[in-house]
Amino acid sequence: MRPEDILEESEEVSAGSSYEVDVAIVGAGVAGMYSTYCCSLANINCVLIDELMIAGGQCMALYPEKLIYGVPGYTNIRAKDYISHLSEQCLGKASHEFFGYRVTKITRTANSNFKVIASNVSVCSNSISNIAITSRYIIIATGIGEMKPNIPVNIQGLNEMPKGSDFVQSYCLNHTLYRNKNVIVAGGGDSAVDFAIDIASVAKQITLIHRREVFSCEPHKIAILDKLARNGKIKLELEQNIYKLKEENGIRSVHTKDKNQCEREYETDHIVFCFGFVSCLSTLATDLGLQTEKNLIKVNLENMETCVNGCYAVGDVVTYASKKKNIVPCFFEADRAVRAIKNELSGG
Repeated sequence: MRPEDILEESEEVSAGSSYEVDVAIVGAGVAGMYSTYCCSLANINCVLIDELMIAGGQCMALYPEKLIYGVPGYTNIRAKDYISHLSEQCLGKASHEFFGYRVTKITRTANSNFKVIASNVSVCSNSISNIAITSRYIIIATGIGEMKPNIPVNIQGLNEMPKGSDFVQSYCLNHTLYRNKNVIVAGGGDSAVDFAIDIASVAKQITLIHRREVFSCEPHKIAILDKLARNGKIKLELEQNIYKLKEENGIRSVHTKDKNQCEREYETDHIVFCFGFVSCLSTLATDLGLQTEKNLIKVNLENMETCVNGCYAVGDVVTYASKKKNIVPCFFEADRAVRAIKNELSGG
């Protein structure tokens, strides 16, 4: 970052709410939490900041009840339970942890430190309104950023639902809503298959509608899905495109067309779209002048540093050749970033 790009910090910060640390970690998901643990092992003074009131990022915000696979030490474990174990290992390692604080600005000071300003978004009236953190290094671990469900806008009737209707949904956390109900799950990736499997224990009947002939998920999930289908718990409707939704006189229906334009109609209580989420990268990346690609921050895989000296990024917010989005890379990325910072601090 050039000296002429340095901005003056203008927010009012209360006395006693300014902190100086070696590393400021923005984001308390898996990557952010493990970054604090790595800092503690390296005797690096750090602070952890997250807009949510709890740690865990999307694991807690989107799918706490979802079974996750492939993480070291567990064959399958619910996301909320995994975050609980990880929290025991990682939380409390930073000198300060600020939950319920949104980072609104990161600027560079005259001596090339970073100034991080965060505003309180929690409901706790006795919390400090703004905090200012001066750090030598930054680790951005904000995950996929702000999210909204990816629901096709061209489906007929989607915007004509009666007021207050719960017919159309995206990945709902409250599984009790589907108890003894007929539910249509739309999608064919991991999120759709996971959701169908997760609610199989509470729903009366599940219909999984996918526009292709095969599902794009892990083989072991296909095995579970096939078993549920054989037992009559899940009905698979493949090569079907949803083109219309209708709710009238208490009757809810989903209409599809196949590749030959033959139509089908399914009555249901709810339809859950599991087409993933559309993410929006935080403006922090733009403010810092970071290089991005498809809303993700580009990093040097050797040390996880961005194009701005002293600014590192880890987790789902980053991109590089062969990047795979799951929990496992979060650990080696965090370790690699902290090792690079330790080397800098040691004058290596």
